[in-house]
Amino acid sequence: MAIIDNHKDVKIDKTFTDKHPEMFAFFDAKGIDVEVSDDFESFQIFLEGLPKEEYPYEYDVSFNSGNGFNLILKKDNNIIATYAAKSKDVEHTQSDYAEHFDCADDSINKALPAFEGTQMYSSCQWVSIAERGNKLGVILDHLKKNICFDIFGADAQYATHKKPLKDYHIDKLHYSNSDHLVTLENSEIYNIAWIAKEDWAAKLNDVKKLYTI
Repeated sequence: MAIIDNHKDVKIDKTFTDKHPEMFAFFDAKGIDVEVSDDFESFQIFLEGLPKEEYPYEYDVSFNSGNGFNLILKKDNNIIATYAAKSKDVEHTQSDYAEHFDCADDSINKALPAFEGTQMYSSCQWVSIAERGNKLGVILDHLKKNICFDIFGADAQYATHKKPLKDYHIDKLHYSNSDHLVTLENSEIYNIAWIAKEDWAAKLNDVKKLYTI
C-alpha cells in the first residue's frame, strides 16, 4: 500500500496512520493505494467519464471551489473508488438543493438542528462494480470522516442521501442522525445524515472492529 499526497494542505502523515492502524491495515492487505488530492478538475473528468451503470449520478460541481479534498483508491494502478469532502455549512447545502431542484418553500425542512463550528459536506462516493460488497465503500467513508475531523478540524461532518438509505447511513456508515432535508416535486425525499466530532470519537473503538478482513 502506498499513500499518495497530492494536496497542498492535507498530509496523511505518521501521526494520522498511527491513530488509525486498523484502517490502513485493511487497505494494505488488499493492495490498495490511497491518494488524497485537491485536483478537482481531473476528479470531475474521471467521474463524468464513467459509464452510467457505474456512476449514474450528476457530478456535484460545488466541489470545484472552496476548501476541500478528494480521495482516490487505486489497485494495480486502476482507480477503484472515490470520495470528496469540503467545508460547507448545512444551510448552504439545503438552499443549493432547494434551488437546484426548484423545491417549494413548504417542502424544505426548516427545523434542522442549529449546526455550529466547521461543517464538512461529502459526496461523489463511488466504488467500482467489481469491488462492491467487500466493505470498501464503508471504510472509505470512515477514512473521509477521519480526515475531516483529525486534519481539517471539523466540528460536524454530513452527507445527503435519498430517504431509503437512512438505515445504511446510520448502521453502516455510523452517522448519528438522519433527517428530512428537502422533498422534490416528484415526492422524492432527500435526507441529511450527520455526526459531530465528539460522537465520532466515541464510536471509533467499535468502528475499528469492522476492519478485520
